[in-house]
Amino acid sequence: MERKKELRKKILSIRNNMLKEEVENNSNVIMKKVIRLETYRQSKVIFIYMDFNNEVVTSNLIRHMLSGKKRVVIPYTDTINTVLIPSEITGEADLKQNSFGYYEPKHILPVSIEEIDLVIVPGIVFDKNLNRIGFGKGYYDRILRKLKPSAKKIAVAHDFQVLEEIPSEEHDVKMDMIITELSCYGKNIDF
Repeated sequence: MERKKELRKKILSIRNNMLKEEVENNSNVIMKKVIRLETYRQSKVIFIYMDFNNEVVTSNLIRHMLSGKKRVVIPYTDTINTVLIPSEITGEADLKQNSFGYYEPKHILPVSIEEIDLVIVPGIVFDKNLNRIGFGKGYYDRILRKLKPSAKKIAVAHDFQVLEEIPSEEHDVKMDMIITELSCYGKNIDF
């Protein structure tokens, strides 16, 4: 646990000091890769995070999804019950900025986890074995464990966020793919 904390702190410090232009450039390259994936093209219902604090920017991909007739599902964070509620949006007008400063649905339109075909997953640290370290509250792990077996989990990250190996625990959920501006990790990368 202590090692995870150290890694979070170190990688967040690097990410928080990135230039806006670098974040946008990396994000554009990463999102172009995601759009080329057969997994993405075949998915009808996609659960995607709203970026915050120099995470890989997702707004252009969300616009692409909406224009491509995909169902876009974003998380509503229920901090009382410490769960994410998958909620469908149909456009930017469905969003509001919350007290933490990131965007979430104005109104909750719940989507069953079983309907989700693909999750675009955020995180702080990853490794080449497809392990992920998030903020440590388990929000995403709880959702990812409930997905139907055919649903894919694709993490997007800046390349410096992917290390050779990180500590993992039994309850941690592995990704199917990790995509950065420089590399792609996973078994079935289907460009």
